[in-house]
Amino acid sequence: MTPYFRTSLLAVLAAAPLAAQQPAAQPGAAACTIEFDQPKELLTHYTISRAKIIQMPVGDDRAKLLRDVMKSLGSPKVAAANPQGTNLFAGQMLIAWLMQPNFGPTATRAQLNYGEPKDATIDLARTADSLFSIIEKEQPGCSTETAPWRAAKPWLDRINAALRLASTNPDSAELMANASLILNRSAPYAERVLASVAQSRNDQLGMLKHLEAALALTANDTIYADDRRSVQFQIGQVSLEAAEKQPEPARTEILRRGVAAMIALATESPGAEVTPYALTGLGIAASSLKDSTFFTKCFEMVDAAVAAYNDLSTLQAAVCASRNGKTADAVRMFQATLAKNPNSRDALYNAAALLYELRKGTEMLPLVTRLVELDPSNPDNVSLFAYAYNVLNEQSKPAAVVAPSTQPGAKPSTAKPAAAPAPVPVAPAEKWVDSVTKYMKLSDEMPHRVQMTEFTRFAEKATLNGDIENRGKAAKTYTLEVEFLDLAGAVLDKQTATVGPVDPSKLGSFALTSNKPKIVAWRYAPLK
Repeated sequence: MTPYFRTSLLAVLAAAPLAAQQPAAQPGAAACTIEFDQPKELLTHYTISRAKIIQMPVGDDRAKLLRDVMKSLGSPKVAAANPQGTNLFAGQMLIAWLMQPNFGPTATRAQLNYGEPKDATIDLARTADSLFSIIEKEQPGCSTETAPWRAAKPWLDRINAALRLASTNPDSAELMANASLILNRSAPYAERVLASVAQSRNDQLGMLKHLEAALALTANDTIYADDRRSVQFQIGQVSLEAAEKQPEPARTEILRRGVAAMIALATESPGAEVTPYALTGLGIAASSLKDSTFFTKCFEMVDAAVAAYNDLSTLQAAVCASRNGKTADAVRMFQATLAKNPNSRDALYNAAALLYELRKGTEMLPLVTRLVELDPSNPDNVSLFAYAYNVLNEQSKPAAVVAPSTQPGAKPSTAKPAAAPAPVPVAPAEKWVDSVTKYMKLSDEMPHRVQMTEFTRFAEKATLNGDIENRGKAAKTYTLEVEFLDLAGAVLDKQTATVGPVDPSKLGSFALTSNKPKIVAWRYAPLK
């Protein structure tokens, strides 16, 4: 199963001084109207002692001042005179207690000097949460006062511990993530840790539940933009895997949840690194659900804002159109891909193959020429010349020559070339027949086949895997010289793979990795 959770996600979380953690009120939000001007002892502690506690280093002096403040906060008289002010202030001071060194998660009221009965033990985090929750329910606008205390160092310590343990000790990570949720349920991080824990237990449905909970917490706050994109992508990927293990109607329901996340990702973040893969997932879901509207959505999202998407996204949108039977749209989007990345091998091949379906042989030829320059030792590419000239021959006279036996199809589309009305002849038939024969012979007699099986590009590196098929009659060792290119076609790196010896009719595999950034394409020298 794909490792979706990044253990470095929370490593940069750090506490800001509480005095600086006052979030701005949202426009139209209710104001917090709690006052601390009465009774007198509450006012004095809130305006003077509280400020000192925030600024003082942890230690004995701070503990002494905390005990003095807690004595007033535990007084029934003070609480009766100003219940909301007392609850809010007490919650803050319990968080301050949690910051004290060598101070556990629980304490007796005597240790805190906090009301009666003295021997009663309280859970500091749960009690603070309870007091804050009372205030937040009575006065929603006061969340601006509780939020920075909920997200203070005690919460950060718990969530960062959960992070550190996620990959090595899932059980402990789960305990710490749940402990962090007692204090702060407004951030997505704990739910992401719990999703990681569920993944470690092969619990895909549990993982999906926690990811969706995390996603809900990223809405309407740009600080979580990166988390939102990551979680949207994870939901899409997990739903594709989990759905196939479920009976109906759960299977369909899970797939549609994943579709919603992938559409949201592609719409909200067209330029994100993961967006092309979300579009790929959308196409997979469309096929699984047998719902062509998702192919349409995949294409239309990109088509409406082509400039905002990279070449991988436009490539996937073209594939969606092709799978949906929209050949002309697919060709147009493959051409948009080539405008962004002229050396996209998949765009060149698929555009040429689909132009064959549209019987546009003249438009095929420059694409096939460029394709063979990039990928010269693949007989499938060479055969596309024969198909292009066959179309031109069909259009040169009423009766077409017999088409080659192997029809090209747009990958991953399985559509077969179809006959079309013959337009005006463009050249003598003999010229086209000779060209068809020439290129089919070159394709059929090519003694090898280079087949790239995977090209994966990242911001800082790229990998290229493939096979070389020996179509000859004797074992042979091959030397494959590859150049990795940027968007402008400049060579960023050169690598060589030695493959073999490869027996006749067998395959030899190769795998290349370049650690150069900004690689988007490849080409290689013809095999000898």
